[in-house]
Amino acid sequence: MAMAKMQSAVEPPPVYFSEDDTCNLQHTSESGYSKQVMPPPFRPFDPPEVPTDDTMILPYVSGSMSFTPMRPVYNEYLIESYTALTQPKNKDLAKAIIRRFVDALTNHDHSTSGYDLVTFSTDAAYVGSDIKIGGGTRVMTGWEKVKEMHFQKHSESATLHPVYGWLAGPQTPMLRLLLILDGEAVDMDEFELALNWAHITIFLVGVDGCPNHHRHANELQRISDVNHHVSFVDATGNTPERFVTHQLLKRHLGYDMSMAELEQLEQLPAC
Repeated sequence: MAMAKMQSAVEPPPVYFSEDDTCNLQHTSESGYSKQVMPPPFRPFDPPEVPTDDTMILPYVSGSMSFTPMRPVYNEYLIESYTALTQPKNKDLAKAIIRRFVDALTNHDHSTSGYDLVTFSTDAAYVGSDIKIGGGTRVMTGWEKVKEMHFQKHSESATLHPVYGWLAGPQTPMLRLLLILDGEAVDMDEFELALNWAHITIFLVGVDGCPNHHRHANELQRISDVNHHVSFVDATGNTPERFVTHQLLKRHLGYDMSMAELEQLEQLPAC
């Protein structure tokens, strides 16, 4: 299934080209963008974002994000060696996507206060607006920190249960989380069970032409198909960042944003 998914990749729409993409700035994309597996058509499930919703960003920051991109070479099912690729490191792409996402979302929300950012690997830390990437993927460490911060901010409408911990009330603002991964999380099953009261958008970044990436992508797509509070987008190789940002914004905000609106949100606000 991973190979079939990888072989379904196509050239990304040329309308999303940007000279400012990381792969163009680092000159790793002389032959153009890498082919991408197109996400399923957007389907709204949760209500669209409202001003009271609480947006947070949870990027994975372990050392693998800083590795030189390497593609495994297989002999049947065994990895025999690795070959280096000309594509940005995962951490560089993650930073660029976060910047584009936050800039567009700030314009959309007319926000002046910014968005909370929590990093995680085997533990979690609140870093405010600073992004520090370098550092086994355990999503629950970051998720528990995000939940704690969200409910502390909105404690007047939530309940702290002695056994089950924080529980959202009918007036508790919805948490909208952007989760950024570069591989499989060892506790994804546990994380999946916790996603019944928040809206989660997952972005998986990976190596071009790597079956492992597409195996992880298949698992995340399965979670998204089963739990409609979860949306999923992935990208590999030399990535068209505007395309990824557009897909993430649609899913995070909960409506089918047009290309014209994306272009409007990309503009600097008037002074």
